Formats: sequence, C-alpha cells, structure tokens
Amino acid sequence: MTPLSPLDALGPAFRRTREVLVAPFRLGFFLKIALIAALTQPGFYSTSISYPIRGGQIAYVAGHSGHGAGYGSDFMAGSGIAALGVSVLVLMAIFGLAVWVLLSYLYCRLRFTLFDVVVYKRGRVGQAWSAYGRQSWRYFGLVILVWLGFLVIAVLVMGAPMVNLIHKIRPLATAGTNLNPFAVLGAMLPLVLAALVVALLWAIVDALMQDFLLPPMAIDDAPLESAFGRFFDLLKADFGSLAVYVLLRFVVGIALVTVLLMVFFVVVLIAGLATYGIGTLIYHALWANAVGQVICVALAILAGLVALVIYLLVMISIYGTAAVFQQSYAVYFFGGRYAALGDRLEPPPPLAKVEHLEPPPVPPRGEAPPLW
Repeated sequence: MTPLSPLDALGPAFRRTREVLVAPFRLGFFLKIALIAALTQPGFYSTSISYPIRGGQIAYVAGHSGHGAGYGSDFMAGSGIAALGVSVLVLMAIFGLAVWVLLSYLYCRLRFTLFDVVVYKRGRVGQAWSAYGRQSWRYFGLVILVWLGFLVIAVLVMGAPMVNLIHKIRPLATAGTNLNPFAVLGAMLPLVLAALVVALLWAIVDALMQDFLLPPMAIDDAPLESAFGRFFDLLKADFGSLAVYVLLRFVVGIALVTVLLMVFFVVVLIAGLATYGIGTLIYHALWANAVGQVICVALAILAGLVALVIYLLVMISIYGTAAVFQQSYAVYFFGGRYAALGDRLEPPPPLAKVEHLEPPPVPPRGEAPPLW
C-alpha cells in the first residue's frame, strides 16, 4: 500500500466509514457497530450519561430548594451515624473502583473489536471480540500504567494551581454578599487551564496508543517493546506527517461530531415545539377530570422515556460514526507505513502465473536449427 499523506488519507477514511456502517444500510447492524465504536470513546460516556444526570440534578434541586435545610447535618451529627457514613463512602469507593476497572477492560477489548471490524469489514462482532483476548490484556495493562502515570502528572501540574486557588479563595470567602465574582474566576483560571492541559495531553497519548500501538499487537501479536519500537521509528522518520495527522484526527473528528449534534438539536427543537403543541392540546382536553389527569401523567412519562431512548440512540449513532471514521483514518494513514496492515486494507494483486515453456530440442551436430 502506498503511503498516504494526512490529507490524502481523509478520502479513503470517509469511504471506509460508509462501507463499514451503511453499505448497505441496516438499522440493527448500524446501531450494533455504532455502539461498539462509541464505547471506545471517552466523550460518549460524558455526553450520554452526565447531561441527563445534570438535568435530573437541576430538576431535583429546583423541586427541593428551601426544604429540609439543616436536617441532614443534625442527623449526621448523631452518635455512630458519621462512622456509618464513612463506611458507606469507603464501600462506594471500592465499588466504583471495581466498576472503573471493568469498564476500562471493556474499553480496551472493544478497541480491538472495532479495529477488526474496520480493517476486515466482516461485521462479525463475536468473532472480532474473541480473537484478541491475550492482546487485550496486554493493552489493558498498558492503559492502566499510563493512567497511573497521568495521575502523577495531574498532581504535579494541577497541585500548585489548586494550592494557589485555596490560598486566594479564603480571603474572598469572608466578603459574604460582597464577593467579587471576577476575583473568584481569576483565582480559578490557572486551575482550569492546568486541567485542560492534562486532558489534552491524555487525549493525544490515548489516540497514539490506539492508532499506532494497537495495530501491531492485533496483527502480529507484537509485545509492547516491539510496538513501541515501531512507533518511535515512525516518529523519527516522519514526525511532520504524524503531527499533522494527529491535528487533523482531532479537528475533523470534533467537526464531524459538532455538525451531527447541530443537526440533531435542530430536529429536536422542531420535534419539541410540535410535542409541546400537541401536549398543550391534550392537557386542555383531558385535565378537567381525574381520569384525564391520569392519562396526561402517563403520556408525559411515556414521552419522557421515548425521548430518553431517542437521545441515547442518537448519541450512539453520532459518536459511533465519529469513532469509526477516526479508526478508518488511523488505519489508512498507518497502513502505508506498516506493510502488514496495508496488505489487509488493500491486498496486493496475485502474481501472474508464468507458463513453463520447454526449450526447443537441440538439433543434431552439423545441422542448422529449424528456425534460424
């Protein structure tokens, strides 16, 4: 396979995305592949889970503001209750750690599954899942080590801004209602910038691991030192193209997600206005009696559940499509620089068969050949 520049690899990547997801289009198959791909993206978890939770929290706070103030603190002050609360928090922390480890392994294993689906286009998720057990554990160990390293980096980078924020916020807290919001924002800005730097650094490292360390492990069952050696050779030989590739990977991926989200929110706005109009008519028609009120509440609950399901399906579709594109972009850029991967993307043509021709018989000595 001919090495492609970062710009030249965009076209084949979009074509591969279409072939994997929608050629031909089958809704069930599309959602299955999109779900697998979306689960390999950190942004999918935050968008799909945190936004509904935040909405629920806002609704809860709005519904309970001003009620029960001080009761929780009095209750927690009781004998033995504080110890019980600490025990519950410790158990929740242990449970959360176990869930995080499980999700991290699933996150790693599904990346191999996505790689197989994109490269081979077989669409057999079960086969792709079961083919990379040993490699997934190796990659999982690498991700855990990198995570631990980033915890140390986060402490080093964010520690000083955090101490500075605490030092500056204490005098401001005594101001009461005269608190200057700009002073608070100014104190928080270094911490926010440090957090953004750590998040950006993690996103780059995570992308490099998926795009350049995972393929040799998947294809050649390469050990970590071999995968790292291949990556560092590429880094030394073609640093400029690699840097442009990483930039385009994030820019095009973010642009793709943004465009799809904008289209979705426009559709949601139109559907929301229509639903509001229909709901208003139903409310005025049925709310006058008890039976109508029960029907209205049931319809509202049903509409909420339908909206939640549609929201999750759309998030799966958007982030899954973006993840398939990013994986396709990675394999086409790396495939021209890694022969084993390139041969799987574009198998070389078979060698032409050459017929074995018998040499002409040697004429007797002294006679001329039949054809001179």
